[in-house]
Amino acid sequence: MPRNNRFTDGRTLSVLLDRTLLPLSAVTTAILFAWLLYYSSYGFRLSGEGFFLNSIANPLAYAINSPPTLFGFVYHWPYQWAGRDIAVLRVANVTLTMALGWILSFLVIGRLWTVGWPHAAVLSAGIACPALVAFHLWMMLTPNYYTLTFHSLLIVMIGVLLADRPGRIRQVLGWILVGVGGWGCFMARPPTAAAIALLVMLYVVVLRRTSLLPMLGAALVALALVIVTAYLIDGGVTGLVTRMINSAEMEILLGAGHELSFMFRIDRLEISRTQLAIALLIAVTFLLSILMRSTHQLLLSLALAATLIVTIAIALLGTDPISIKLSTLFLVPTFICLGAMFNRKVLVLRNQTPTSISLALAFLVLPHVFALGSAGNYWFIGSMAALFWMLAVVAFLSPLAQQGRSVATLLPLTVLAQLLTATVINAAMLKPWGEVKDLRAYTAVTPLPGGGKLMLPQSLHDYLVTARAQARSVGLEIGTPVIDLSGRSPGLLYVLETRALGLPWLIGPHDTNAAHFGQPRPIVPSPGSNAVAVEALGLENCADLAKAWVLIEPEGPHHLDQASAMASFGARQADYVTAAAFETPINDGDYPNPYRQFLLKPVRPVALAEQSCRETRRQWPASVKWSEWRKP
Repeated sequence: MPRNNRFTDGRTLSVLLDRTLLPLSAVTTAILFAWLLYYSSYGFRLSGEGFFLNSIANPLAYAINSPPTLFGFVYHWPYQWAGRDIAVLRVANVTLTMALGWILSFLVIGRLWTVGWPHAAVLSAGIACPALVAFHLWMMLTPNYYTLTFHSLLIVMIGVLLADRPGRIRQVLGWILVGVGGWGCFMARPPTAAAIALLVMLYVVVLRRTSLLPMLGAALVALALVIVTAYLIDGGVTGLVTRMINSAEMEILLGAGHELSFMFRIDRLEISRTQLAIALLIAVTFLLSILMRSTHQLLLSLALAATLIVTIAIALLGTDPISIKLSTLFLVPTFICLGAMFNRKVLVLRNQTPTSISLALAFLVLPHVFALGSAGNYWFIGSMAALFWMLAVVAFLSPLAQQGRSVATLLPLTVLAQLLTATVINAAMLKPWGEVKDLRAYTAVTPLPGGGKLMLPQSLHDYLVTARAQARSVGLEIGTPVIDLSGRSPGLLYVLETRALGLPWLIGPHDTNAAHFGQPRPIVPSPGSNAVAVEALGLENCADLAKAWVLIEPEGPHHLDQASAMASFGARQADYVTAAAFETPINDGDYPNPYRQFLLKPVRPVALAEQSCRETRRQWPASVKWSEWRKP
């Protein structure tokens, strides 16, 4: 009598998937999303987030943008709509990221796999979880040019997939989205805009599904949006072009690694033996799971359920059992594709279609398109767009749908995506870059501009509250122009509700091992910081400079040259008096020691200070940069 095992029955297994694993996967996705939303109000990085917020709060105040990005103009109205509440802005940023990732994943599965829409909705939501890896640097929760780039690339790919589906309305909508996404890329990072335009053109040419006319329509949509933007920002295209050229020249002067000659490069992927072994083990386990026969389905189902429970535990308890590094987010999809390619049973490579292979290759390179033009290691920056690497696997394994194995293949991939996301985000919370360890331990509720509140470590809370109380007591009013020569405190100027002069962040010189940006060796970014500071201040109105307060940090690691900055607008140290003094907060990253900051109040009559500024500028040849003119 043959053995009657109910777990080998296909119908029973289908019920098991529908009633247990898929609902558990949906719950896991919801927990991961809610987890990030809940902690969106935790932490604040004075340097990077201060730059983002100053750019968003008052984008029209600056004649140039360093780096050359216009993201502040895009996010200004959402910032106003959110009532200037940073926590609300972060929640909106996370929600939009997850929503766009979910839509794109759903379209990819619907295009290449045979799955009913309820199953597709659950599976695509889980596969979209790596979109949240964009926040592995916690300061990225605040909208910035990286998140705008990621959102724009997601919109472009959503448009491409819609345009590839039958139906006139879908195709028109798809190409409109491609144009809108291209405009978003331009506003965030112009090099990425050029790269995605080339990638879309190659995709269309390879598939030959449509004429070039719809693609031309998408280009016209993007161009029209750029022209409208140019008139809103600078009164015309000429003004916008001038802004971007001057901004690019300022980046060259800064020397931060954004030069054109440095843009097209191949960076080293930092791989440890441990991460290589972990990635290989995960890939092999996944491949075995999709090749198991029905007699082993019970074991597989239990393993998937256990993995989902571990994922939930990581999110809720903060455990770190695996310690996944960013390089693993690329290695795992790569090993899975290589393993499937050389497996004779599944015949993945032989059954590829032009669409599946084109999408797989496009998704594979999109993280580098995302990172194009950045100064950091391209693999590190590209890992923020790790969702594309996961979607490359979805596209590459799509021939398995022809064998009726859609859910059986996509479910383990979904669980894998959720596990990787949980481990990376949890590591970011345990050791947030440039902040005190373990976000969960923050307990100080700190009120911020707009009526919003953030949960901060006690040292940062005390610093901000003390600085704000002292500044108000000595007469620093809201909207007062301030020159930040500390080189690292634009966030303080934002909290004080003042206007940062020159640039949203007058970045100071750094001398650090930029391990967080994936650099393999110590680097010295921003060697031209002092020159950029005086050039940027040279673009400000003398009336604002005459009444501006100054923030200095004489012993700080990134302080700017006070004498040259003041001399650029005809001022001296004697023209100011120390109005307040406070110590900077310490953290477990770059600043283990406190430094003394001083808030300087101008004491010269405003009319005299303004006259001195104008006389200095009259002596400064317009065709010569200040930094060159002052050389002996």
